[in-house]
Formats: sequence, structure tokens, C-alpha cells
Amino acid sequence: MIQLLCIFFVSVTAVGADVYFVEEVVNPGFGKKKTGARKTTNKVYIKGRSQMVEKQIEANKKTVRALKKQGQSLNTSTILRLDRAQIYEIDLAARTFVQQKAPPARKAAAKKVAKKGAPKVDFAVKVPGDTSRVAGIHCRRVVAQLRAKYYDAKGKKLKRENRYTFDACIATSFPGYRDIASFKTLQDTTTSYPPLTGGGLEGLDDYQALSEQITGSKELAGFALRSTLTATVKKAGKKRAREVFRLERQVKAMAYAPLPDSLFRVSKSLKRLKAK
Repeated sequence: MIQLLCIFFVSVTAVGADVYFVEEVVNPGFGKKKTGARKTTNKVYIKGRSQMVEKQIEANKKTVRALKKQGQSLNTSTILRLDRAQIYEIDLAARTFVQQKAPPARKAAAKKVAKKGAPKVDFAVKVPGDTSRVAGIHCRRVVAQLRAKYYDAKGKKLKRENRYTFDACIATSFPGYRDIASFKTLQDTTTSYPPLTGGGLEGLDDYQALSEQITGSKELAGFALRSTLTATVKKAGKKRAREVFRLERQVKAMAYAPLPDSLFRVSKSLKRLKAK
């Protein structure tokens, strides 16, 4: 899936030095009880055609139990070796790993004809002009909004409006940007394996439309150092819209320096399991 919270829109082929950054992704949960609330810390390492992401999830006891019941570990790492077309999924808590071959890249899908009942979509992007520094890197603020309006069977009466707002601070000129974008391009062109960061948005009603619009926006070209994605729903007859989703992401640190090759190898102390 497209990395909505960590945008790239650059085609780069040169691979240079190594990059390391830490990002925090916060889901404040749903409703008064903050159901499903969690904070995910991703440590991302990129070296040429290799990437390793260590992920740690923090949540309350109820959410932790739910995640474990789903078979999801709270402390994992994934190594993606594009040079070998191999993926290593590691459970750091259980000290086990699964190795699999990276699936080939998907062929470009033909554009689908809008089905009956599909929403009317409006998309707009604004560049307010304000800038800031995130992890010591200068970035500019960009705000994008997609509105999906659902009508009745006759296409006349509005039933509900879904509104998605993506508020991000975008940068392109910093040490390591070309290397991050280069790896993203290599991954997109060699495998259909999903990005190791920025996921979890596929469940949104209008994910596909949102994905296509954001990737095609020139104003959003670059790397999002900080972003907030919110989704609201306003039903017919209701005065106010209700927030149904929020995801906040921020890069906490960025480094551009040589990384050891050992980061992208599986430790001999881990037990290998068979891939399902």
C-alpha cells in the first residue's frame, strides 16, 4: 500500500550512504474508552538495497491482549533484502523468524470504471506557507483534503459525507532523502511486498481514492516528517460530523552515516519457523 503518512513521489536510482530514522505513530483509539489506542515506535535502517525496521507497540492491557489474540507480537523486526529478493520476519519476543521469497511486483492495474453507487470525490490541496523543523530538518506544511459524498440509488439525495484531512510537514532537501526515496522506488519496481512503515489504512472506506489522489499530488511530493490523518463522517440530517479515525506520525530522529552489514542479517540465536 501507499505510505500515506510517509510520502514519496520521486524516482531516484542512485544509492549512496546509509540512513537511520526513528518515527512514532500514535493511534489515540476510538470513542470515550479510547478503544484500540496504541503508540508504535519504528526504528528504520536503510543501506543500499536493504532495509530493516524494528517495531515496538505500546498499549493498555486490554489492547495488548487483543493484539496477542490476533497473533501479533509487540516487538518485531523485518528485514527486506531486495538484492536477494528475501524477506525475514522476526518476532523479537519469541526469538523466532520466518524467511520467505519477496513476491514479484504487480502489473499496473487498468483503471476501473466507477460502479453504480460509488461516491462523488472531491480533492483539494493547500500550501499555507508556514514552515517548521522536525528532527532538525526544515519542512513546509501541506494540507490535503478528500471528500467522498455518498448519494441514494437515484443519485440525488446525499446520504453521508466522508472527509479525510491529511496535514503534513514535507521535506526533500536533507541528507539521506535521496537514499530513502531510492529504496522506495526499488521496492515498488521489484516486489509487491507492502512497505514496512505507514500501513494500517486499508480499512478506510475510501482508501483507494485517497491513495490515488495523494500519490498524484505534486504539492505532497517528498518525505513527510510529521503528519496527521483524520477521517470524519457526517450523515444526512446530522448537524455535526463525527471523527472516526485519527493517526499521528512524527520522525523523532534522523541520521545519515554508515551502518553495519550485520543489521541486515538474521542472528544465529534465532529459531527459524516454516512460512505459512
